[in-house]
Amino acid sequence: MKRLQCGLIFALGLLFIIQASAQQQAQSERALYDFMARERLTAKNGPSSVEWLPEGRGYFVSEEDAATKATNFFRVDPVTQKRAPLFDQATQTNLLRSYNDLTKQEIKNLPFKNFAFAQAGAAISFWVDKKHFLFDLKTSALRELKRPEVAQQPGSKDLMRRMSASQLWNGEYSPDFQRFAYVKDYDLYLVNTTTGEEKRLTFGGNENLLHGQPDWVYPEEFDQLTAYWWSPDSRKLAYYEFDESAVHKYPLVHDLKPEAEVEMQSYPKAGETNPTVKLFIVDITSGKNVEIPTNSSSDVYLIKPKWLPDGSAFTFQRMNRRQNELELLVADPESGATRALLVEKEEAFINLHDDFIVLQDGKHFLWSSERSGWRHLYLYDLQGQFVRQLTKGEWPVEGIMQVDEKNKWIYFTGYTNDGLETHFFRVNFEGTKQQQLTTAPGTHRVSLDPASKYFTDSYSSFTTPPTLNLHSAEGKLLRNLMTTTTARLDSLKLMPPELILVKAADGATDLHGLLFKPANFDPNKKYPLYVSVYGGPHSKSVRNSYQMSSSAQRTAQLGFIVWTQDNRGLVNRGKKFETETYLKLGQVDLADQTAGVKQITQRQYVDGSRVGVFGWSYGGYMTSIMMLKEPEVFHVGIAGAPVTDWRNYDTIYTERYMRTPQENTEGYDLGSALPYAKNLKGKLLILHGSVDNNVHPGNTIQLIDALIKAQKKFELTFYPEQRHGVGGPGSQHVNSSMIDFLLEHLKSNTPATAL
Repeated sequence: MKRLQCGLIFALGLLFIIQASAQQQAQSERALYDFMARERLTAKNGPSSVEWLPEGRGYFVSEEDAATKATNFFRVDPVTQKRAPLFDQATQTNLLRSYNDLTKQEIKNLPFKNFAFAQAGAAISFWVDKKHFLFDLKTSALRELKRPEVAQQPGSKDLMRRMSASQLWNGEYSPDFQRFAYVKDYDLYLVNTTTGEEKRLTFGGNENLLHGQPDWVYPEEFDQLTAYWWSPDSRKLAYYEFDESAVHKYPLVHDLKPEAEVEMQSYPKAGETNPTVKLFIVDITSGKNVEIPTNSSSDVYLIKPKWLPDGSAFTFQRMNRRQNELELLVADPESGATRALLVEKEEAFINLHDDFIVLQDGKHFLWSSERSGWRHLYLYDLQGQFVRQLTKGEWPVEGIMQVDEKNKWIYFTGYTNDGLETHFFRVNFEGTKQQQLTTAPGTHRVSLDPASKYFTDSYSSFTTPPTLNLHSAEGKLLRNLMTTTTARLDSLKLMPPELILVKAADGATDLHGLLFKPANFDPNKKYPLYVSVYGGPHSKSVRNSYQMSSSAQRTAQLGFIVWTQDNRGLVNRGKKFETETYLKLGQVDLADQTAGVKQITQRQYVDGSRVGVFGWSYGGYMTSIMMLKEPEVFHVGIAGAPVTDWRNYDTIYTERYMRTPQENTEGYDLGSALPYAKNLKGKLLILHGSVDNNVHPGNTIQLIDALIKAQKKFELTFYPEQRHGVGGPGSQHVNSSMIDFLLEHLKSNTPATAL
């Protein structure tokens, strides 16, 4: 008995030591995670970008004089690095004299710290004390631009991304700066910037009839942020009219006051009625308003409106509701008469682009198309006749950056190495000489000067931290502008991520994935697997870019193996790869993510009984269906703002990939999370903004209703007054909730199970 007691005491002591050691290790891991989240572990040496001057005159920098607090501006020669005052003495003297005369002041230094070039570099504009000024650099004429303060339209808060910089909230000057257009009470108005006189251009606008103001879905899904367009000669204004009277109104409830307020959002759900959109052109002087014949209906999309450079015609693109037929149309601004320049058709869907560029000869235009299976550039004449294909290869063009008409070069970016890398290219007008101008492996983002003489290349790779170099237009390296110091990060002795190829669920297609390990990785231990997922169309998660200070790397330090992978249906690998999920959201993408995890858990140090997953938006949707449709593979899930049934999401996005519920009932049923609520076995946390106007809270409410009916336990947090992205204190709460949930339910050695 005594021997047994001693053995028990020894075992308990050993258990205590093990527990204390485990607790100490957990505290150390959390401290490292918090340190990485809190501290700046890298430092940039040099500018991260440059501000180009017009006409190939180099770039400029600004400096504050320590004594006078005045801001001085200098032009920098890209080759010699010599600096000279950006504004010569005569220009500064004239500007100051004019400003003092105009404002009745006696300042001795330039009155602004920031400015913008205007009118093709012939003038600069600047703000002082909420007043806007325009200074002509050639004539030295300065004038105050009289304009009203644009009021926020009712219901426009959070209408689109980058709302504070939007045309709707800021208005827009005519090219000659003689007039200022803006929206007030759902109609378009003009102000004469010299006299301040106001003129109304449209009538009858209301909350369901918008003039010059976009709805919610066009900016969100077409990236159509503008809703009116000045003609190059400043004499006409083209604009959208959105009729939303038949569009479903979704109620968003603001609950933080005793008497809740209801925000009714016009939001067309999949298979339901869209707004009817029309295009008009109004003559500023006469007031004549011409409607462009567009065959408008709720099943027609009108996008990418654009004037020809000489103002002789107005162009736009028209797409059918299924989004597989696109017409490029040109309209006469006087009569509205319209003709087609070209038509694109595809089996699945057409990806929009900004590569319609009319050349200065007034006879030709550039266009990009995926008709070959890869996006490439083409040349047409302005009668719509095909001239030639300009770029070729089994890789896709990303988009045109600039056209050097003088030297006959088209500069563009494209994706290589199965979409892992982004590079900078150029091709001549004949399509006979194609050059890759960036050669270092990695992801490159380029800024080209207006005269196409120089470009800056900001790039990084798995092994190279962010770097900025200056090149000539031919690709010759001129000098380094910025490097990144990683000494603090390197001192943590983190393990670099491992790029891995896994097979898709079809057993044939290679998919890229990244695996992150903790700094103290021990191949003889078993680690829980944490999957970071997005997986939705028009996205890509794995790129050859610097990852050593990423959120995935940080999370791995908590003692997880972190895994993120691409699935079929994503971009940058050609149209066939992208359309693998067509009509099958929540099927092929789920199968590929599951197949990847099954392959990774074959590794001896990955514990296949402890697999967690986190994602937001489409990633929240993926998390939901992973937990509900593959409960044996995924055990802990955190679903942020999830779509839970595609019938709940908007027309343009959903129908592009799924058609309507009426056309694809089976696809919608199989892609819905709701019927599978009964399958939940693991631990599920759902997070959602209470006034999310993108993925509506109804998605989460429907899911929790299904889970309750199936008698399943789950955790839920709604974030009051938060939209699709949770900000402020809420963002910290999201992060801490996620980490605590993972540590509690995934880090333990006991597989997580629910009721």
